[in-house]
Amino acid sequence: MSSRKFKLSGRGVAALRESLLALCESRRWPTLEPLPATRFLGGNFGISNVSAFRVLNELSDGGQLWRATNGRYFLPDARRLLEKPAPVACLIRRLERWTEVGREIMNGVDDACGDAERAMLLVHDRTLFRQTDPDAPTVIGSDAELRRTMEDFFRVHSERISGVILDELWPDRVLAGFKTELSAGVVVYRHTTLPFLGSVSADVGSAAKLVVDHARRNGFAKIILLQTIRGYQPSDEITLALRTAVKGNAPHLELRPLDSSAAIQSLLMGLRKERRKTLLVVTEDNAAVAVLQACRHGGITIPERVGLMTTMGSKIALDRSITSTKFDFRLMGAEAARMAISGTCQKIQLAATFFPGESA
Repeated sequence: MSSRKFKLSGRGVAALRESLLALCESRRWPTLEPLPATRFLGGNFGISNVSAFRVLNELSDGGQLWRATNGRYFLPDARRLLEKPAPVACLIRRLERWTEVGREIMNGVDDACGDAERAMLLVHDRTLFRQTDPDAPTVIGSDAELRRTMEDFFRVHSERISGVILDELWPDRVLAGFKTELSAGVVVYRHTTLPFLGSVSADVGSAAKLVVDHARRNGFAKIILLQTIRGYQPSDEITLALRTAVKGNAPHLELRPLDSSAAIQSLLMGLRKERRKTLLVVTEDNAAVAVLQACRHGGITIPERVGLMTTMGSKIALDRSITSTKFDFRLMGAEAARMAISGTCQKIQLAATFFPGESA
């Protein structure tokens, strides 16, 4: 109902006050529609704009009306609906492509946003992550495509959000061009070198130390690190950390690709000939499950001759009792949301813990 359809007129300041109070008590004015401006009220009640403003302000101070930040006056119930803080935006891959890790991270984001009474704005674009089916190769959009996606996002949503959470697929080389827009931006599950961007990442150094210590305690003379996705930063970070942890000492570290069924068969052939006790380390849990199944079907005894570990440690691995270094991904998401809400820029790393499964 607009002001043209509701009678607000009379003579004098007292009449204006009584009319507004009656309007509030009747609740006949639309909750989300602002009351008429002081110029309209002053003209209809034969008083100055200043006098009309004083009446509105008096009723606002008394709680009968609510004044919004834009200066307009509403019925009190509007405050609950209009004064909600801006939502936290999550620029992530499409929902159906969420990994178990992604689900845990987003559960943490939801926890923190709920505690802060902030809504979540989920924005997923097909450009970020493309895959025709679960077994097909994954494709991440080109830098130009990702920049266009980010530009479109800010063009539409920049006025409506209070912080941005980005999943690990967004590369620094693209994000570097959005310093001003990402002043409250946080990237999750990888480190960033951009000084203006916050991050909540895995402490891969602690994970690498747990892997090497476990290998040495259990007599593994060799570690084979199986790389599933080249160019995937969390995997690249643990690779570098393992190289640093070994530093040329025992156990010997070997890197092998694990990007096809042929690579798995080649791995099995090598393990059959290997005389040293070997620990297989995989940086992704689905791949770890595939390796475990292939070893069992191929007659490789686990963990007697060959051990298997994953450095991710999601529910996928833990449910199958695969020995893991694991991270609290739910806490990772919650910390990212808290950082985005506060607008602070921090670099947070979460330490790994050890899960003693049955595979190593």
